[in-house]
Amino acid sequence: MRRKRERIFVFARTGIGDIVYTIPALRALRRRFPEAHITIEAGERGHSLLRYCPYVDEVWVRIRPRGLRGKLRSIWNLYKGKFDRAVILDRSDEKTLHTFLARIPERYGVRKKLFGRLLTASVDWDPDAHDMNDHFRKVVELLGCETSDWRLELFPDPKAYQSLPEKLAQAGWNGERPLVGINPGASSPERQWLPERYAQVADALQQEGVRIVLLGGAGDVPLADSIRLAMHTEPLTLTGKLSLDELIVAIGGLDALISGDTGPAHLAAAVGTPVVGLYGATPARRYGPVGEKHIIIDKFALNGCATARFAETHAGMEVIQSEEVLEAARLLLQQNSRLEAQLP
Repeated sequence: MRRKRERIFVFARTGIGDIVYTIPALRALRRRFPEAHITIEAGERGHSLLRYCPYVDEVWVRIRPRGLRGKLRSIWNLYKGKFDRAVILDRSDEKTLHTFLARIPERYGVRKKLFGRLLTASVDWDPDAHDMNDHFRKVVELLGCETSDWRLELFPDPKAYQSLPEKLAQAGWNGERPLVGINPGASSPERQWLPERYAQVADALQQEGVRIVLLGGAGDVPLADSIRLAMHTEPLTLTGKLSLDELIVAIGGLDALISGDTGPAHLAAAVGTPVVGLYGATPARRYGPVGEKHIIIDKFALNGCATARFAETHAGMEVIQSEEVLEAARLLLQQNSRLEAQLP
């Protein structure tokens, strides 16, 4: 008699950066359960990163449930899935309750205040750990997963490698190097650095022979326009013009990326591009891109961003000065040049 194929459900978080750190967890699960059917539910922003991921069989797009009826529908869908295990990589304590009510026999996640006792096995939330990378790793270890191979990787649509060069050419790029990206947007205003300071850094680098390209999604266009208007030189502008797959390929082709606390910084970490990370409203040790080649400017502890005053303004990011960002970018470019000179 053929054995029933085990079914595993993974709750992922919503953001692009969250999914970057979910992929190593999925790889570990696939190696631990090579025959299992693995379904993952991810948010509307990050789910497309999983379209070509070889470690999952099915991707559900999370539509935020509205009211009690929406939540009951989510629980019903889980119940109908007849899953054997639930791996909860989501912040929401409610997801633990949903998997319990859906009668999923085994439930693994980070223990939270309300429903942590409903988990079959759990790990404690560690305020000093990387919020995504470290916690996700500990959760899958509960299932006996081997996590020594915890590298980041992405699987963009192969068509993006064909469409991106044309968009770069249309923006005015003729192959000049070094090429440095600026991603000025963030998920919340207090995480954004000041446009005029981005402009100062971009102008200084371009005057030194570096080509600057402005990146970001459609919602970042006004911010990119503010930077361009404050500049005395003309950058390449791809803000709002790239698909997520094209953005991944573009970041992979940069010599460095300057970014605040937002998804593209983690995309850069996954494709091996060094990051100048700007952190003032959030602690970099918990939310910064992983890797040794990055230079992270972290002013969170200095300016006391836990206060409401910093949560509502740019004050946390104002502590970061243009000159220190410029020096960090120069250092990364120097390190890249030395590395390239050592290559055969």
